[in-house]
Amino acid sequence: MQYHFIMITQWALLIENEIVNKVLYDSIMGKGSARKFVIGDIHSHYDQFMEVLDKAGFQYDKDMLISLGDLVDRGPKPIEVVEKVMELKNFIHILGNHDEWCYQFLKYNYKPFIWTSQGGSSTVSAYSGRPELIKKHRDFFEKAKLYYIDEESRLFVHGGYDGDIPFGEQSDNKELLIWDRSLFRKAMEYDQSGKTFDEFKEIFIGHTPTQFIDSSTPLHFSNLWMLDTGVYLSGKLTIMNIETKEYWQSNP
Repeated sequence: MQYHFIMITQWALLIENEIVNKVLYDSIMGKGSARKFVIGDIHSHYDQFMEVLDKAGFQYDKDMLISLGDLVDRGPKPIEVVEKVMELKNFIHILGNHDEWCYQFLKYNYKPFIWTSQGGSSTVSAYSGRPELIKKHRDFFEKAKLYYIDEESRLFVHGGYDGDIPFGEQSDNKELLIWDRSLFRKAMEYDQSGKTFDEFKEIFIGHTPTQFIDSSTPLHFSNLWMLDTGVYLSGKLTIMNIETKEYWQSNP
């Protein structure tokens, strides 16, 4: 009987050690606590979206995902992308110009040529086959943020803003925030002179594909990160751990 008791005790200690090791491993690997991720323009590329979430080990029950906008257009599965992000527990949606076009379509059936000729036609076609989702998705797009500033004073915005003017004076300028392409150019200038955008610790933008600067990976100028790696051009969608800057991309 004593022998069996010793064996059971040793087995219990072995199991306990395995549990402790598992907790330590998960902690080291970042699986034991919530992480924050930011993702570039998805543009209806659902399969690539699922691929990078898997590669990053995204934990649906606790991790946060910040989208820099442009969930739809230019790709084959806009509805699937929107449905998936609506399932995420901790999701922040920054409004992109393509999201705004989609919202105007869902609310007013507005289909300007400037939109349909730049990837909007595939979105119109997708919703024509799923009219029951129009109100649900319209309400979702209506809640998108023009920008997000986290507790570490990091700014997330789709396009950018005028770097020569305090952000607070233009924070409600929708057209500027979703269309701007001047901020990354100023960041490139700042990078050469060692200057930073002092209002924020870091800035993360989408909208401008890194292919415009001959790259298919995230670009870092001054304290600004460009995360739109042009999935519709390169096949590479990028998700980044905000804290560590480790990033994962879909296969072309």
